[in-house]
Amino acid sequence: MIRKLAVEMHLPEGKRPGYYAQIVKGIAERVELFDRRKELLVLGSEDDLPPVEELLRRYNAGFETLELLLLPEDGLQRESLYEDVVIETMNGRSYTVWPDVAYFRLTAEGPEAEAAPALLQLQENMVVTVRENERVWHGVERKEDEWVERVAKAYGCGVVWYG
Repeated sequence: MIRKLAVEMHLPEGKRPGYYAQIVKGIAERVELFDRRKELLVLGSEDDLPPVEELLRRYNAGFETLELLLLPEDGLQRESLYEDVVIETMNGRSYTVWPDVAYFRLTAEGPEAEAAPALLQLQENMVVTVRENERVWHGVERKEDEWVERVAKAYGCGVVWYG
């Protein structure tokens, strides 16, 4: 999983469709975008942020900077909240907003640890499961982190959080 910086544009009301295209063209002349989806522009690097911000200010477009986590193409398993939380782009890439989704894996804290039933209980709250570099990470909305800890403890497991 790779962290990426993105800008979400908030275009002024009442502008013609060409206005958006003009902004995107102006950005493309200044930086090479890594990816995009509608008003969400995923930047190639942090160095691309200042010219994008300057252009958006010139066009009086509001914007918000987001930190995304690019999920690997292989080893991705959709869970129950996937459609509500994951951002998919035209290029077929999948992202989560970094502060909004927490990734964890369970560890056995003793001989009585039961990770499988713990994961089964947590499954309805999961966004995505990612298999990467011999590890399996489960994504949940950040507000569920205490729930994950309680369930893990009840089944004799520990929790390791990503990042």
